[in-house]
Amino acid sequence: MLRLPSIGLLPLALVATLPVVGACSSDPAPSGGAPSGVSCASSTNAGDAAAAKQALSAASSGSCVVLTASVAGPLDVPAGVSLVAGQGSRAVISGGTASEPAVTLHEGSSLHGVDVTGALGVGVAVRAASATLSDVNVSGAKGAALAVLCREGCEAGEVKLSNVSLEKSSLGLWVSGAKLSAKGGKSIGHMGQGLSAAAGVIAQDGASLSLDGMEVSGNQGAGVLIDGAKTTATLQSVNVSDNAERGVWVQRTGGTIDNPAVRLLGSTVSKNRIVGLGAVESRGIIVVGGRVGDTVAAPVVTDLATTESVGDGIGLFSNSGDVKLDNVELVANARAAGLIDATKGAIIVVGGKVQAGPSNLKFVVQGSPSDVTVPPADVSSAPTRLGVSAPTIALQKVL
Repeated sequence: MLRLPSIGLLPLALVATLPVVGACSSDPAPSGGAPSGVSCASSTNAGDAAAAKQALSAASSGSCVVLTASVAGPLDVPAGVSLVAGQGSRAVISGGTASEPAVTLHEGSSLHGVDVTGALGVGVAVRAASATLSDVNVSGAKGAALAVLCREGCEAGEVKLSNVSLEKSSLGLWVSGAKLSAKGGKSIGHMGQGLSAAAGVIAQDGASLSLDGMEVSGNQGAGVLIDGAKTTATLQSVNVSDNAERGVWVQRTGGTIDNPAVRLLGSTVSKNRIVGLGAVESRGIIVVGGRVGDTVAAPVVTDLATTESVGDGIGLFSNSGDVKLDNVELVANARAAGLIDATKGAIIVVGGKVQAGPSNLKFVVQGSPSDVTVPPADVSSAPTRLGVSAPTIALQKVL
């Protein structure tokens, strides 16, 4: 008798090879899923600007929008949402407008693995107390590369940067009111008009800044500019070098030696013009270890109404006080290792190495300051009063 083969059940091996119908577009694909270390409750891939904007507008907190191609902004990332490049790839975001950043992050949102290039205004804006950026490069912005603004709940939150590179924009990192920490990364090569416009880093309006292992170099303005009675900053193992308008400049801060507003710990401040580390109308500055050296002299108009070539390692001016240098190396500065002029309050120098540069001047004390403690061997007398260039730098509004 003829027997027909049964077709009621298919072999398991054959079943495994059949395609799955109806897979969800938000399921992570091998080349488009969220990168390692980014947690997503759900994810949606976006391959162009329209898809990215639609996905972001529909996204809920805890979800990710995964960019699988280059897109043009402006892109607005809602609270708690992550905008990321696909696993094993990078995405490029460009565009924005003069008034709209290429990317804007809100409370608890994040940005990972993207390059933001050629923004017509600000590259990335954070309008929040808390946000995260990691492995992000911003370059060529006509405004600030990264601008962070916090107005409410700032002390309870934190904006965290990890390996964020800011390059060749009109301004590097601008922080107003927010608590911000950065590990690694760099802010380099910025060019713009005005002393603050081309700075590497600006902290103002009560910001709390913590930089660890960051490079701030080659900027047309100041390297790091810290401003305001409630603003604080800690620079740990930071390299501030080759900046054209002062290395680290502190103005109008309020602190004490026991509770400093500004701390430099094991940092290198070198090859900057005019002054390596300077302060005007500032209190509460502590420098522990590290090096301030090779400051380059530049012609500036001084308080003597003359143009003078100025290149000092340390410059403390105009009622600044409560400053302590502990075991700091001050070497090879073009004019003086340090200039203390018209200060008010304790200025203490202990340990370290103080070496005269080409002008054969170590610490020069002038302008009838009070309470200055510097080892006698580290004090020099200038043949005439040294001219001072200690402006309070006007700051621009970014956001």
